[in-house]
Amino acid sequence: MNTDFVTAAPMMPNDLDEIMPLERRCFADPWTRRMYLSDLTTNEVATYLVVRRTIDDRPWTAVGVTRSEAPAIVCGPSSILAYGGFWLLVDEAHIATIASHPDWRGCGLGQWLMLALLDAASARGAVSSTLEVRAGNLPARRLYEKLGYEVAGVRQHYYRDGEDGLIMTTPPLAEPAMQARLTAARADALAKLASCIEKMT
Repeated sequence: MNTDFVTAAPMMPNDLDEIMPLERRCFADPWTRRMYLSDLTTNEVATYLVVRRTIDDRPWTAVGVTRSEAPAIVCGPSSILAYGGFWLLVDEAHIATIASHPDWRGCGLGQWLMLALLDAASARGAVSSTLEVRAGNLPARRLYEKLGYEVAGVRQHYYRDGEDGLIMTTPPLAEPAMQARLTAARADALAKLASCIEKMT
């Protein structure tokens, strides 16, 4: 598999033209362009990454592929398929946001991006990571649990619609058991991506 497809790159301000329509599709309470731009240009503790759909600089096609078999979106070679970021709060990486293209759910993109964010966080000196997730978002909770996050608390009525938020945190990222978990998750994400790519080509 050509892993160039799953290389995460720093988010740039001009990426927001692609990200904002995705943001509105992915979230009931989306961030604004101004919020992203502020983090990208003035927030020194923020790190944001994007995953683009590129392979040999050629766009893929979805001719003869149905939505039930594989992602059906057809777009240019640099289209953003996942994005996210964290804030480094002393030695803790707080995942601020993460999203994957709705037409590519189940392909391991969110998992791969989370791993890239944790790698970047470790490189910046993070010892552990935290995040908040909707109590009812079971797919996201399963992903985070696969990556070693555990529920550490509850924020009552945390979201604007009144849903509770679960606080999840990892053990120390450098612990051997955690590293083994992340290595297994990386292999799993690559296998999912390879399966999706095979169906697309």
